[in-house]
Amino acid sequence: MVDGMTLDGPPQGVINVIHGIIEPNQVCQLREMIKKAEHMKEVFSVQPTFKKGKTKARNVISLTNKDLIGLQNPHNDVLVVTLVFKNFDIKRILIDQGGLCEIRYYDTFNLLKLDKGDLVPAMTPLVGFNSMTEWLVDKINLPVKEGSVVKQVEFCALKLLSTYHIILRRVWLHAMRAITSTKH
Repeated sequence: MVDGMTLDGPPQGVINVIHGIIEPNQVCQLREMIKKAEHMKEVFSVQPTFKKGKTKARNVISLTNKDLIGLQNPHNDVLVVTLVFKNFDIKRILIDQGGLCEIRYYDTFNLLKLDKGDLVPAMTPLVGFNSMTEWLVDKINLPVKEGSVVKQVEFCALKLLSTYHIILRRVWLHAMRAITSTKH
């Protein structure tokens, strides 16, 4: 057992989609705002320097053109995964390539049956959702499990409706030593 999570055994339950979809006319507006925000982030970001040297490859997964059969290319699908939180399989988790913090929606917290005593107040503004300022409600550290790897992640909570339960940043992918394939 690691951080209150069992590494073996079935999940306690499954949390499926709990919200409706965004109106189609708003999707184009949201995509345009996201592109602008990504461009601004790239323009104003400072990139870390990387050490050159050899790294050992472990647990290599390689994709070939055979894996493209049945896929419509080019595609611009988002990366949505299912992960284990506190022994619950949570579906519809968005991996946000440009996010500033890990987001947990308040309804998801209630479904996980977590202890409210673990919450830390966080009255911080977050700009970018619907081009408006949204206020974080609280923060909490939760163990996230993928395969046999368990990592502690600090989540910021929002009381908003969303088509996703949780949004994880690219930093989480790096911590899990995962690589996404943009073509596959």
